[in-house]
Amino acid sequence: MNIAVTASRVEEVVESRARRIAEELGIPWIPRNGRSLDAIRAERQLDYLLVVERGNVVLKGVTTLSWHPSMAVPRIKSLREGGKDPMIEAMALIEGNTVLDCTLGLGSDALVAAYAVGDRGAVTGLEASKYLAFIAGWGLQHYRSSNRSLQEAIRRLKVVNADFREYLKDLADNSFDVVYFDPMFRHGLKKSSAINALRPLAKHDPLTAKDIREALRVARNRVVLKENAKSGEFARLDADFVSGGRNSPVAYGVWEKTRRNVYIFP
Repeated sequence: MNIAVTASRVEEVVESRARRIAEELGIPWIPRNGRSLDAIRAERQLDYLLVVERGNVVLKGVTTLSWHPSMAVPRIKSLREGGKDPMIEAMALIEGNTVLDCTLGLGSDALVAAYAVGDRGAVTGLEASKYLAFIAGWGLQHYRSSNRSLQEAIRRLKVVNADFREYLKDLADNSFDVVYFDPMFRHGLKKSSAINALRPLAKHDPLTAKDIREALRVARNRVVLKENAKSGEFARLDADFVSGGRNSPVAYGVWEKTRRNVYIFP
């Protein structure tokens, strides 16, 4: 995938920031020089341009992508008001838990988990795409809101640019209370515009039984997989049970550590 960095306007501070980002990501910096983004993309045969604006970083190409807390905001509000969240219930999260989100994306689910674990808990989000990881990290670092609960959740979320398979194998047994997966659905929900924007950048290889075993080794309590409720993934990967999905297109497969003797095979 071909990606380069440009600035939204000719401002010294914005251009300087764009140059630093290009260097950090190891991709070309292209001066705007009054040209349209489409013209630059066509000229350089680029899939995307990472456009640095005064207060934002936006990925523009086939889709346009920037960071926003998205559905994390109403979900956290519901939890504050005593409501239930299907993901939190599937994870069985309590205050003080630690969560490893192996497929962060832009981090909406991770933010809800970060709220649920409270001040004594923490969430680490892994994102294999360096571009998604950068946009998520940038957004979390620079987002400001009067929503105190959201800001505290942001503070408890750490973004790591890493492939979960490589990351998991270097972790000790029982490193996190919950290990969570939200990969690109095998059978996507076509109406989800937010997810569709991520598809060109995300990894699409399916989870394997070995991935689940390794995640169970790292988890103290359970492993949770978010998927299309009608997917066959839960059966294929032998989930202990499925949570949610009755009135939602999304469900959660759960593997409990206490139910299994975990052996890691080569």
